[in-house]
Amino acid sequence: MKTYLLLLFVSLGGMACQPNDASTFGIDPQLSTYTDEASMTKKLICGSINCENPSSEEVYTYNSTGQVARMEQFGRAVSGKMERFGYTDYLYSPNGQLSSKVTYGKYGNTTTWVPYNESTFVYTNGVLSQEQMYFNQHSPEQRVLTGTVDYTFQDGKKTEQKWFDAQHTLNRRVVNEYRNNTLIRETWYGANDVVFRRFEHRFADNRRQISEYLPNSTEQISLVEKTYDAQGRLTSEETKVNNPLLCSMISGVIRYVY
Repeated sequence: MKTYLLLLFVSLGGMACQPNDASTFGIDPQLSTYTDEASMTKKLICGSINCENPSSEEVYTYNSTGQVARMEQFGRAVSGKMERFGYTDYLYSPNGQLSSKVTYGKYGNTTTWVPYNESTFVYTNGVLSQEQMYFNQHSPEQRVLTGTVDYTFQDGKKTEQKWFDAQHTLNRRVVNEYRNNTLIRETWYGANDVVFRRFEHRFADNRRQISEYLPNSTEQISLVEKTYDAQGRLTSEETKVNNPLLCSMISGVIRYVY
């Protein structure tokens, strides 16, 4: 795993501190829909705009009803070849709701795939209300609760999300704001319920920019630019850093294939 991460950092390191054309972006969404969770077949992590040699990728397969059934993770090994280092299975209830997801990896030097991270999902009146997260420990075998996430929805939109540790102590939360059914602002609060980050969304044609700010500051820390196709599906995501003090941050490009 360390080898894959090191290759990812090296390949993405040269993308930082790129120019920003934020003046062409406005607060009003330009498309009728922006879909970041369309049914992609691949997600490519790249070190260049053209993504000639991705450092890692995720491959998705779907069940007969069109729901994601498995996501496989591949990383570029030292040999230069893509090798699978993990996968996640998604399980559904009879009524089609996601009931759990389990991530598998190899234990030690064996070739056996074993479960590691796991989530189960709780619904209230048919709406997602909580995710319970576990770690499957090996030697000895033990399933350990690591935390929970509480979800709040209004008119079908996720308006708040809260993260708790295993003792149900609040770690952080985020409040989402919408315009024309499109997310335009995220305000993040720490364990002391004080704002520590905010993210502002702006739009130009089929592009969306998400700017990160410290509280009570107008100086942009970082920027993510997303591009969408004619159907409103996310096709690319580029991370840019504009603060010269933070140019050493890792940036890069993600491509989505349908």
